[in-house]
Amino acid sequence: MANTISASGYKDLLNTPLADGVVFAGMAIDKNFEDDWIYHVTNTRILDPLLEAGQVIQFEKPPQTGSWRPYELNQEIVYDQPKGGNFCISICNQAYKGVKIDPQSIRQMGSHWNAFESAMLEDVWKNLSSLWHIDVLTGMQLAVSSRNMGAKAGRFKNINLGTIGTPLHLTPQNIIGFFDRLQTTLKQARRWYAGEMFLSVPPAMMSLLMQTLYEKQLCCDVSGSLMFKGLRAADIMGFTVVETDRLEPVIDPATGRLVYSILAGWNEAYAFAGDVIDARLGEIPNSWGIGYRMLSLYGGGAIYPDGLAKAYVTFSTEDTI
Repeated sequence: MANTISASGYKDLLNTPLADGVVFAGMAIDKNFEDDWIYHVTNTRILDPLLEAGQVIQFEKPPQTGSWRPYELNQEIVYDQPKGGNFCISICNQAYKGVKIDPQSIRQMGSHWNAFESAMLEDVWKNLSSLWHIDVLTGMQLAVSSRNMGAKAGRFKNINLGTIGTPLHLTPQNIIGFFDRLQTTLKQARRWYAGEMFLSVPPAMMSLLMQTLYEKQLCCDVSGSLMFKGLRAADIMGFTVVETDRLEPVIDPATGRLVYSILAGWNEAYAFAGDVIDARLGEIPNSWGIGYRMLSLYGGGAIYPDGLAKAYVTFSTEDTI
């Protein structure tokens, strides 16, 4: 069967001037990633020395002497022993990244190489940032004081913050009461500091808040609306609301609804530090390739576990599974 010839006179696309080479027209935009909100929910300064000198930093707890006693005539004085002590936080998590580039690829890109390298390193950083965000949320959930979570939270064990098996079902009608429970729990723990509190929530809560009196603040008030992807509102009942899709839900078998954990607390209660402590660029032995090698050190821990609170909730805006 004879080869067909197109009306243009060329046998196929490879024979046309379009096949002469590749023309770079710029870098496509990829913004589908979560911006850094770690500094909104953690103390990112106190552990900085660990990135330079060591792996463990020690804190001294202030001494506590207890409450005053009632005075009685001719009574024998009871002395209290000051209670203090030390605790340590270590940074021991490490991760590395190796990227190989063939010199021939660099030559073929020509003037486009600088833009490619910049975008490549930005993606490396975004993936490291993602790892840190997961580490912070995981560490926080494990560090919450037992008095600030569960069905019997609070100083008097009368605040219900839900459990995985019996979560709170949030609706537009009871959402303010839920915020009040979190606020009261932290105030009873004496860890409420105006202007320094955060609330980490899944995207499902934003749909619920848009049906409440906070709709205007989330949508139309320029001073308190979306600052960047992740931070949703600077002040909702004293909390800075941070939206993240890293609060993974579980399914409640009784109702078929997704159960989410919500974290609230003081932004100085949990310490975190991370950095790329070693970065090298060089030839790969027994290869034509050029290797980018980066080593990261990161980690953290709770300074004040009672400065964190956790609730388990479902949302009326979500259908059942």
